[in-house]
Amino acid sequence: MTDKSRQRLAALFADIERLAGHPDAGTEAIQRELEALRARVAEMEARILHDREPASSTRAGSPALYEKEQVGYVYAGTRLESMPSSAIETPRNDHNVLQLPLVGTDGAIGRIVAEPPPQRGWTKEDASLAEAIAQRASLQIQSLRLLTAAEQARAEAEAASRRFIHESWASFLDGIRNNERIGYLYDQAEVAPVANPNVDEADIHETIEVLDEHIGSLLVKSDPARPPTHEDKAMVSAVARQVAQQVENLRLLAEAARARAEAEEAARRLTREEWREYSERAKKKKKSLGFLYDSNQVQPLSAPPSSIDLSHPIVVRGEAIGQLAVSGLGHVSPEMTEIVSAIAAQASIHIETLRLTEELQQRAEELMELDRLKSSFLANMSHELRTPLNSILGFADVMIEGLDGPLTPNMDNDLKLIQKNGQHLLHLINDVLDMAKIESGTLNLTVETFNLNEIIEEVTGITGLLASDKRIALVIEPDSDREVEISADRTRLRQVLINIVTNAIKFTEKGKISLRAVCEKNNVLVAVKDTGIGIPADQLETIFQEFTQVDSSTTRKAGGTGLGLPISRRLIEMHGGRLWAESSGVEGEGSTFYIFLPIEAKIADPEPVTRGK
Repeated sequence: MTDKSRQRLAALFADIERLAGHPDAGTEAIQRELEALRARVAEMEARILHDREPASSTRAGSPALYEKEQVGYVYAGTRLESMPSSAIETPRNDHNVLQLPLVGTDGAIGRIVAEPPPQRGWTKEDASLAEAIAQRASLQIQSLRLLTAAEQARAEAEAASRRFIHESWASFLDGIRNNERIGYLYDQAEVAPVANPNVDEADIHETIEVLDEHIGSLLVKSDPARPPTHEDKAMVSAVARQVAQQVENLRLLAEAARARAEAEEAARRLTREEWREYSERAKKKKKSLGFLYDSNQVQPLSAPPSSIDLSHPIVVRGEAIGQLAVSGLGHVSPEMTEIVSAIAAQASIHIETLRLTEELQQRAEELMELDRLKSSFLANMSHELRTPLNSILGFADVMIEGLDGPLTPNMDNDLKLIQKNGQHLLHLINDVLDMAKIESGTLNLTVETFNLNEIIEEVTGITGLLASDKRIALVIEPDSDREVEISADRTRLRQVLINIVTNAIKFTEKGKISLRAVCEKNNVLVAVKDTGIGIPADQLETIFQEFTQVDSSTTRKAGGTGLGLPISRRLIEMHGGRLWAESSGVEGEGSTFYIFLPIEAKIADPEPVTRGK
């Protein structure tokens, strides 16, 4: 603010105070006008004081021509001097003096006054030259005014942008996260918050989208004298895309920084809690958490030394868990400080590794105990369930045979349904019981020598009714070895073959299922081949996992618990053999299950025998 402006402002305040104290100013109307005038003047003063700093950012040496101040300059010969204000306001009536107006966009902004030399007057050429100079001066002054205004607006916009970035960005991100509506208005002079923008007044409206989600809008109001062109709309659309990308980048950056801070805090809290628990557990076990090494021996530290020459914290995941202290050094050199720091870093890693190892061992012991309890529970519950179920099936058999009297057709049908579902439930319970015994190590094998073909014929006899119901041929291949004898658990081997053949019948709609046994030196290979739906190559091992099925839809249709094949593989492995499946995964070509067993069961071997190929 110039000195003249300050003088005028002070004079205005003095007039107001004098008017307020005048006896004639007692009416209510004059009093209201005075209050309104005071408020307007105070607002003007605050605005002038607020705009003082941006006004100082104008270009050095250029006059503030946009202010409501009159300025003038005198050019005589080769000198340029400022003209006093009184001389500017004095009109010149001399006919020899040329007075040419300086015109801007808002009208007259000044004038050029030119006096001729004493020895001659003005000519027409001189007048035309003066008019051209006046026009050029008008354009130059207007350009300077626009340049100064643009620089001031740019400085204010940059300041507002910096303030927006450093002070308002956190609230902007919080607004995005809390679904608040946040907007900013830029009018080429400043950036200001806006709460409720008027969409109807915008000439260009572009949506800001992130991952096809609408997060905001870009509204542009154009100059009424220049309607927006297609190029303008395309540029605004490109700006909207860039703004969307930048907003999303900043949001992701803020979320990543927040997540990293939360993760670091969680890691520190976890470390602190784990080490506190570890320390308390060590104290209960009367373990020492400090040790003293005196170049001869390592012994528990009962109390810290009285004098410490050098110390360094032992840090794990940002949390100090202890201290490495050295005494008796005397002079501490930089090399010694680096050595102690390196030793503390390595000690931190080793101590945390030892603690984690101890934790893992403890968790492993707990898991083993839980697994043992689970297996014991399953075994006991299966036994308790199987006992009453056998009674139900026994009484159903008695009633179906008519030992308790004649039955009506409906009663006979209902009892057969009870018997069928009871047998299915008993089979499921037996599977659970077998798996529990296998996992707990309580399942024992009874080894005896028998003819393998007899077991295969028993299996075909048991499952033949299921195959005939689906019109599937169940055959033993003619080249199957019918004379081979093996030493194994007869009951468990029959159970394995029944599981495999039953599965083949479930998932085969037409064709046949064949069994074949081939003797190979001291081993025997049994193959069960079907023409069912097949098994994808990447699922050939999955089918041998507990409670796992390749296709849940077919499983629901055919039924089953998903324990038959896992139990079968474990039983074969307990004999020292191997069970696997091969399939092309093409429906109609089916699958082939192979059982590879030693002639003499190797029950004592911890690892199953692998067949050379």
